[in-house]
Amino acid sequence: MASDGNRHVKVHLNCPNCRADISKTIEDTIRLRQTALAEELSTVPDSELSAKDLQLKHWKQEDDILDLTDGKKKKKKGPEPMLIDKSLFGGLEFAMTVEEQKYVTKLMSSGYPNELCQGAQILAGIADNIRNGRAVAAAATPATTAPNRAAAETARATAALQSGYSNAGLSSRSRDGDMPGVTNFQREMEQQKREKLRRPLPARMPLCVSLSTGEFEKMALQYRQQSGMVDPSMSGEGNAKKPGWKSFLKGMLGTGGTASMTFVDDEWDGSVADAFARAQIGRTGKDNRQTVKGRFGPQNPAEKASVQRIIAMGLHEDDKRDSLTRPIRFQRVLIGSVGGQAGKVGIKKGDVVTHINGEEFVGDAAALHALLVEAYEQQGRDGVIMIVVNAEDCTAEALRLRARVH
Repeated sequence: MASDGNRHVKVHLNCPNCRADISKTIEDTIRLRQTALAEELSTVPDSELSAKDLQLKHWKQEDDILDLTDGKKKKKKGPEPMLIDKSLFGGLEFAMTVEEQKYVTKLMSSGYPNELCQGAQILAGIADNIRNGRAVAAAATPATTAPNRAAAETARATAALQSGYSNAGLSSRSRDGDMPGVTNFQREMEQQKREKLRRPLPARMPLCVSLSTGEFEKMALQYRQQSGMVDPSMSGEGNAKKPGWKSFLKGMLGTGGTASMTFVDDEWDGSVADAFARAQIGRTGKDNRQTVKGRFGPQNPAEKASVQRIIAMGLHEDDKRDSLTRPIRFQRVLIGSVGGQAGKVGIKKGDVVTHINGEEFVGDAAALHALLVEAYEQQGRDGVIMIVVNAEDCTAEALRLRARVH
């Protein structure tokens, strides 16, 4: 292609002195070189040669010229993913080193569910260190103000935001483009708002939590009741008013009689857009069972447009990813309701259960319920079980495409 963009250009290989056509001479030189290399490899056993060397060893003069380049792949079209994306850390970047931030960003934008699970586990470990007082501010961030002044500015900025400061962040600006008396904290908050609209995160972000098996005691008791596993000696029959199983169960489960978590079977439609929507779960039928009634996505027009732009990047990619050829599960299990410690640590209604104790969960809602009940039966109240939610295919692909939006 010419410098002006013209692709209809003919290239002639001529000698700089006599201007003779040397294209054939160059081809002959390449053939002689490959013949010499083939002779050198003729005495080497095939077992010690690479695939390219084997091809060269058995090459003949009448064959086409071989490609002896290093075989490096061409650079992918489109922007490269960001090295560090702080929006993926859930506010934990202050306790992460630069290398940790790069590694977690790479995992989160890889496009693979198992690497999302690994990234969520790393963030959970960092959060646990903070709760136990073992974390230090590792990220090298230059201080722009003195500590006392920074704390005062943060408090004033928080109060200003709570009082309705700058709904869109675009009003009452000075001639220099900044708002009068705007602090660094306020500028950062405004930048985060714009970034959220320009590069929205999926509605269900990967999360790793460790729960005590005592959290599933109510589920185990409810399972026993439904299975008819009732001790006749605790039925309360006769004149002696013994505490019956139902009374004990009612006391453990509370007034509503519901377990700490319930699960709903669902089916993924195979689209990336599903990652930006949350399921609307309700009850239906005579048995009042939970089902997915619909899904709702972003309502802000600017955020909607950004989501469509992220999805469009996947539709127009030239290179097909190898992950698209692997089996992708369409059946999945959602959180129908959540309470207790599970709700306090961040699990939400509509989250997708993807990994249990680091292993990918494959099964339906009944199988997951039985698995958690079994964990309680085996370990009692003092055991620990690790649950990862939302490390699924659509979220992984959405984060991969989002990383290429700059």
